[in-house]
Parts: sequence; C-alpha cells; structure tokens
Amino acid sequence: MALTATAVTATAAALTATPAWADGHRVFMPGVLSPSTQPVTGKSSGSIALATSSGGVMTCVDTGPSKALTTTGTVRVGTVVPDPPPTGWVTGQFFSNCTISGLAATVTPQPWSLSLPAPTFSGVTAAQLGNVKFTVNIPAIPCSATFQGSTSSNGYINGKHTNPTSAGAASTLSLPLGSSNNLSATAVSATCPSSIVRWGDLVVLGAVIELRGVNSTANEGPTIT
Repeated sequence: MALTATAVTATAAALTATPAWADGHRVFMPGVLSPSTQPVTGKSSGSIALATSSGGVMTCVDTGPSKALTTTGTVRVGTVVPDPPPTGWVTGQFFSNCTISGLAATVTPQPWSLSLPAPTFSGVTAAQLGNVKFTVNIPAIPCSATFQGSTSSNGYINGKHTNPTSAGAASTLSLPLGSSNNLSATAVSATCPSSIVRWGDLVVLGAVIELRGVNSTANEGPTIT
C-alpha cells in the first residue's frame, strides 16, 4: 500500500470531521463486574505505518519475537457508560522494529484516551483516540520530531471499534491508513532532513490493534452496543 502526499492532503481536508458524541454505550466483557474499570491489553495485527507530508515514511513491523505495537490500558464496563469522560485509556504503548529510510527509529507516546463518539451499527462503533502526542527519534542522524494537535493534549485520530466475532475472541481497534486526525509536526530538530520531516508537516497513519480483557472470560475483548 503506497503512502503518498495525496493521502496527507486528504487528511488535512478532514481535520474537522469529528462525529457527534453519543449519549452512552453498553460496554460488556464476560466474567467481570459491572460497573467497573477493567484492564485490557492490545497488540498490533500487521505493520504500523506513518507518513509525513515531506515524504518521510516510518514502518513498524511484526517479527517472531515481538509485535510492532503492544499496549496496556483500561476500559469502563457498564450498562450505560457515558462518553465523555473517555471510555478508556491507553496507558502503556511499546513500539518495536520501527525504521525510517532504513534507519532505526523509536516512538515515545504519552497516554492516549479512547472515546466512542457515535452509536454502534452491526457491531462497529466510531472510535476516537484523544490526548494524542508522540515523539519519533532517529538516533543515527540524529533527528527528532513531535506530533500533536494544536496543544499537547487535544490531538486525536479517528477510527473504529469492531466487537469480538465469537466467544473468547479479541475486539479490534482499526485506524485505517489516512484516518482523519489533527496532528502536525512540532519541535523538529534542526538536523532532520527536509525530505523526512519539517515543522508543520501533516501526517497519515494506519494501524490495526486487537484488544483483550485481562480479567474477562477467555480474555475476550470488549463488546460495545
């Protein structure tokens, strides 16, 4: 799948495409108390991709020993879970096996929130990651850039959550390549090549994350209705 400047431009046009907020959802995981706040884990399904409008492309890939992304966090379980406040938090994120132009790269994020801003249809709910801010570093150059919204806490990425398809299965948080977001590059070090990233660059990114409940029966992922 090609990552192009055209996709970055499309993302810029969709910066205000934030869906209307729903009154609340039922969030269920078998075998846990309701209402309660429950731990969840996540892992990537396939590679993670990010591209800047300057042309820099970062990929993080699954290998035998490690996934491109693993996460820890919490989700609020209950018969009516109002949103806001966020339905969940991604409190730990660990990116692995990332490269840019063949050079090793690291990603350092702050905790992200998970909100559900629209009703559920056929097991699929609009999802939004909030509080998004992360720094990408290429030690060999060296080059460092931070990606965030207009402030350090209002960055977002829109995606979707899909319920488990069977008992004991994971649910899926999908951020399709080119998902609307309001992220741009800040704090770009002077040593970063302009062909990789410049201050103010917009970004496109894509990821699929499988979610599982730590305490739920058979570690089944959250079901949202």
